[in-house]
Formats: sequence, C-alpha cells, structure tokens
Amino acid sequence: MHCEWRCSWQVSRKIMVIKKAWNCYLQDQNDKVLIDCTMGSGAQIIGHGNRLAKKISQQVKKGTIYTVPNSYVEEVEFLLKTYINPDLNNHYIFCSTGTEANMRAIRLARAYTGKSLIGKFDGGWHGGIDGLIESAGVPDETNNLFKTLPYNEDSCFDKITKDFAAVIIEPTQGSNPRGDVGSFLQKLQKHCKQKGVLLIVDEVMTGFRVAATGGCGIFNIKPDIVTYGKVLGGGFPIGVVGASSQIAKTQNVFYGGTFSANPLSMYAAKLILDTIINKKYIRYPNLDFVGSLFRERLNRFFGEQEVNMQAIGCGPVNRLVFTNKYIKSKKDRDLLETQDQNSFYNKLKLNGVFINSNRIIQFSMSHTTEIIDKLVKCIVKTVQENK
Repeated sequence: MHCEWRCSWQVSRKIMVIKKAWNCYLQDQNDKVLIDCTMGSGAQIIGHGNRLAKKISQQVKKGTIYTVPNSYVEEVEFLLKTYINPDLNNHYIFCSTGTEANMRAIRLARAYTGKSLIGKFDGGWHGGIDGLIESAGVPDETNNLFKTLPYNEDSCFDKITKDFAAVIIEPTQGSNPRGDVGSFLQKLQKHCKQKGVLLIVDEVMTGFRVAATGGCGIFNIKPDIVTYGKVLGGGFPIGVVGASSQIAKTQNVFYGGTFSANPLSMYAAKLILDTIINKKYIRYPNLDFVGSLFRERLNRFFGEQEVNMQAIGCGPVNRLVFTNKYIKSKKDRDLLETQDQNSFYNKLKLNGVFINSNRIIQFSMSHTTEIIDKLVKCIVKTVQENK
C-alpha cells in the first residue's frame, strides 16, 4: 500500500482539511460532507467517533504512558493466542505502528536465520522502510539487502533460494486487492519451508479487516512471523509482531520504543478484540456483503455501458481499476491503465466521495447498504461526467 507524503511547505492551500468525522463521513474546512472510503487508511473498522471511543477516553484519565508494562499487554496477548490465532502458537511483541512492526519482523528474521537477504513482492507495501520503498536517501548498500519478486507468478519460486532470510508479503495487496490468491500463497509457503526461508505475512492492512483471523485465516496459511496494526488499535497507533515460540526466543534482538505497548493503545486493542470475539459492532459477513454489493453494482454498470473500468477487491478492501481486463498483479495494472486518474478522483471528491491518494477503498460497519447505494451513484455520475 502506498501513501503519498509531502512536507507542509509543499502543500497547496487548496488541500482538503478535515474538521470532524463521524460514522463514515468527513466534514472539510468548507463544511462539505463526504463519504469516507478510506477510514483512516483502514484503521477504523467500526466508524469514526464510534461507541468504543467513550470507553477509550476513560483510560486517558488513568494515564497514557507508564514506561513500564501495563496490565492490558497480557490480556491482549491472551486474546490473540486463544481466540484469533490458536494454531500459530505465537508470542507477541507490541510496538507503535505497522511500519515499525514490519521493521522488527525483518530484524527478528535476520537474527534467527543469520542471513540478511529479504524478498519483497512487486506492488507490495510494508511501510516506509529503507530498502522496501523506492526513495531518495536510501543507500545502494541497503537496497541490495532486498530483492523484488514477481507477485502472483510461479516464476518467483526460482528466485527464492536458501540465501534468503525471509520473504515478506501481504495476503492481498492494497495495490491489487484480490480474493483469488490463495493457491499462490500456499505454494509460496511450501516453497519457503523447503528452502529454509522464513515467511513473514504482513497483516497490517488485512488483519481483523478481511476476517477475524485476517488473510491468514481466509487463505489457510501459517506464517513463521505475522504483523498487525491499523484495525487492532481502534484508531490509535499500534503495531504487533507475532512469531512462533522457537523464533521468538532469539536472543539479543532489540524491540524497545517510547510508545510501544502504551496503555491507551493496548486498552483500545483489548476493546477491539473483545468486540470481535463477542461479535458486537463488528460483523464480518456484513463487511463482506457491502464489499460484494459495491463490486457487483459497479461492474454491472461498467459492463452495460462498456466503460473500460472494473471494481476489484477482497471483502471490504476494494479498488477501482481503469481497465476491464484481468489484473493479476500491479505490474499488469500499470501496463493496462493508461488514462489519467487524477481528474476522475478530483471530480469524485466534488461529488461527495473521499478516496485517499493510495486509491484503496476500505469499508467499515458504518457503510450500510444505503451508503453503498449513494456511493455507487456518485461514482456512476463521476464516470459519466468524465467521459
């Protein structure tokens, strides 16, 4: 997943600024109300200003950072082990962001294997980590510690050798969200095991969003190391690394951080997990349904009107693609998408819909069927205006 960031002195005064948010709506500085299809880059799964917010605010009065461990850490780890991933026998390490979780996962993999090379997949996003992103200021020596692999293609297996410490992959990519990658992921898992290469599954975006057990549960994969973030924090910053007992015992690996496992984020995580386990407020069949409804209605319109577009996705994670041909990977998408999309998304914003610059559409429990109806109408109107 790619997030564009610009320094404040580079930002035009015309940039949208949000005054407040509720349910699945945003209100900007001009009091224009928009349907939010980004939901804090996927962190808000219930909705803005949800009913958990009042409970979380109670923790503020008790303190927001203690430096020493708080009582919620053991509770959250117990819930993760017992109810979310009982088959993985994971030990969990808590930090502040999904990016930080992936950094720590890679560090742990290197320490455990004694090897340095990490495989990453074309089109993947694991946060702003040197070597995992294309950016000025990253030395060649760092980039050489990572190797880009073709996504969703069997040709990648010949490139993954015993020289790799690990490969890191999202169960479904934000750049190309699909529900038909299970076979590829299972073959990747088998190949990594044969080569003695650790499999790191980045569930920062998909964890607790596409299912209670994340993409690992949907696609039946058991990684050596898994990372979480976003949804688990309920709108507060959090990152989690889960590893098997054997890997977690690796000595002399640094994990510290000022805000790691702070009581506010950990209490929020406890509430989110309680909500998921007790099926209160978060119901995954509902999220699957609104995602399917969104894709079905738009793709019917695109087909009937012969519009060279399609809606693709996995559950509540979706994307508009500017071609009607099958997209296997981001590489395919980049080759087939030829039209300028900025004009379309700018007009869509004028028509009352906000989709972030990474173009990932993420639905929440606040996106009812009525909201999906309204959203589809806004997109249809924008397509017709953009012809």
